[in-house]
Amino acid sequence: MKSSKWIAGFIGIVLIIFLISAFGNKEGAPLRMATVVLEDVVGPPSAEAKEAASKAEMSPYQMEVKPLTTVECGQCHFSIFQTIKKEGVRHQIDCVRCHREYHIYNPRKQNYDQIMPDCAWCHKSASGGAFHGDQKALIPCLTCHVDPHKPLAIPMADIETNCALCHTKEGGEIENFPSKHTSDVACADCHADKHGFIPECSACHESHSPAVELATKDCMACHPVHKPTQIAYDKTTESAICAGCHEDVNDLLQKKVTKHTAVTCADCHRSHAEIPACGMCHGEPHPKAMKATNCRDCHGIAHDLVM
Repeated sequence: MKSSKWIAGFIGIVLIIFLISAFGNKEGAPLRMATVVLEDVVGPPSAEAKEAASKAEMSPYQMEVKPLTTVECGQCHFSIFQTIKKEGVRHQIDCVRCHREYHIYNPRKQNYDQIMPDCAWCHKSASGGAFHGDQKALIPCLTCHVDPHKPLAIPMADIETNCALCHTKEGGEIENFPSKHTSDVACADCHADKHGFIPECSACHESHSPAVELATKDCMACHPVHKPTQIAYDKTTESAICAGCHEDVNDLLQKKVTKHTAVTCADCHRSHAEIPACGMCHGEPHPKAMKATNCRDCHGIAHDLVM
């Protein structure tokens, strides 16, 4: 009984399909089966697509391989790429300009030095020689520029014995004009943060006078930093600055007001510690018959005149 029902159902389905095929769909159009070709819908494949398909069938060794780009290097050497990005300065160039050979280090051959870039490929002096001269202490360059990916990050405390090899002028001044800047401090004590850092004098020194606030440029107008005892100053220098060290002299001038009080220190003392002759300003104020040989015999010292 059940098998008869299944047979009747199957015959009914076949009959429905036959009627639809014979008499069309509900709109009256005959129902036809069509073969859809992909090219009729999207068009023929482009030249690029054909080339890509062709390459997919090729062996990798039949293809033209281009050198790695800097971005591609950075995908593996990410930390180094970030270092160059932040601190590379003029070394922000294509990796392959320095690394002409790479990924060929062989621990068995220990060929690290042979495959590393040579700084002299790019860095030469005007005469074509070594960039910083032929000082043995400056070769190799990594003595100071310890990381070529951040060439200006120089560890000052580690290399300060070599500073004068490049900074010959400053080194000569420190050596030839001894001061506390020679005996009490080293290069790295002042230029501590990084190579090229110029500290403020106020980091160690107070202003000469409470009445005058001095910036570093004002200090260096009188005290060349690498030979600070070789004092030089402009004629317009205020007496209050001198008074910071010569307080006793300034007190005498202010205590007894004379025409000398109105004269600035720099007007008389054209160079530091110079004692001018009175005649430089006063000429010969007395008759020759007085036969005065020393103005101080009568007038005392210039800062405390006796009238």
